[in-house]
Amino acid sequence: MQKTLRLIAVMIFACGMFIPAMANAALDYGLYWFDGNNNSVKAVEANGKVNKVQRSFYDPKKPTIVHFHGWQPASGILGREDFNFKGIITSRAWKEKGWNIAYFYWDQFANELEVKHAEAKMWSTNGPRGMRYKKSDGSYSTQNAPNKSIGQIAFEQVTAALADNSSNYLRLSGHSLGSQLATIVAGKISDAVTSGSISANVMVDRLELLDPFFSKYGKSYLGDANGDGYDDWTGEHVRWTVQTLINRHDIPVTGYYSSNINDLWIGDKNNGLRSMIAEMWHRYWYLVDEVNKHNHVVPNYFRSMASAPPEEVTINWWGRRSQTGNVAASASTSDSRVKAMMGNTYYWDQVEGRYTSDPADDQFEIKRY
Repeated sequence: MQKTLRLIAVMIFACGMFIPAMANAALDYGLYWFDGNNNSVKAVEANGKVNKVQRSFYDPKKPTIVHFHGWQPASGILGREDFNFKGIITSRAWKEKGWNIAYFYWDQFANELEVKHAEAKMWSTNGPRGMRYKKSDGSYSTQNAPNKSIGQIAFEQVTAALADNSSNYLRLSGHSLGSQLATIVAGKISDAVTSGSISANVMVDRLELLDPFFSKYGKSYLGDANGDGYDDWTGEHVRWTVQTLINRHDIPVTGYYSSNINDLWIGDKNNGLRSMIAEMWHRYWYLVDEVNKHNHVVPNYFRSMASAPPEEVTINWWGRRSQTGNVAASASTSDSRVKAMMGNTYYWDQVEGRYTSDPADDQFEIKRY
């Protein structure tokens, strides 16, 4: 059964449109800035040195979004994921609207056939595979592997790269497992800002979870933080962190759900998290093709910066649709609107735009739980 589950998981995560490859046999990870033409430069070296880059890549006066990819069990085939989705360069609209835009790559660490082995590396160096990484020749290595978790490395690199940023605005987004990593980084930044160890100019102002994935069951590397006598689940820790972020900073948090990956025997639905955040459901036409459903949410989100926020509608008993005058969540939706959508009263279900890749025609029905 375990072998079957791994096969299903690899099909879901590895057969989609995003499969990163290592640039060479060496270990390469970390934060990369992008310009509006999908060119990238390394922001921070493994030793912590912050690279000076052209303003076309990073401008300290502008707001920033950092994206975290997820599990990569078949990397080495199509090249690293970036902001070019089937010929559409989604970073362009962000740059034109005055944003810095970046990817945090941890693909060599995320290249494990077992999703839980990749998941562990975000949280701890003491997971079942430690901090090993996969080389481009297909072998695994621990040579020069970091002695810190991916979550800690990402926290240090993001805060170092943005130390001089005067915009006072940072948004984090994560896809699949990367939603956990984005939340880990947001939580670490919150703790550091609260303790006064880093400046408040790098505080996270919005968190976007793109079809988030959490594996089931307790993890020994997480311990028993709540004292219930059982090892904690990763979904629990994300939920606790999100609650802290809301309580401390009142930040908007959105979940953009697009597949049934958490219903495939290996995933945790994490309904407690959904009750806290703005919950969006994207209903793509792929029917039972969970691969494309799961992956399509990423280009949809990044393309949505170029469009007005999607319309919110209601549908009566006779199927008649009426606009409410409000909007639903997307990259271009205001923080104040996302905050108003949060909580356990409503969720938003896609009723238009399900057959196109352009988010400009998306429309969402507001529904009660």
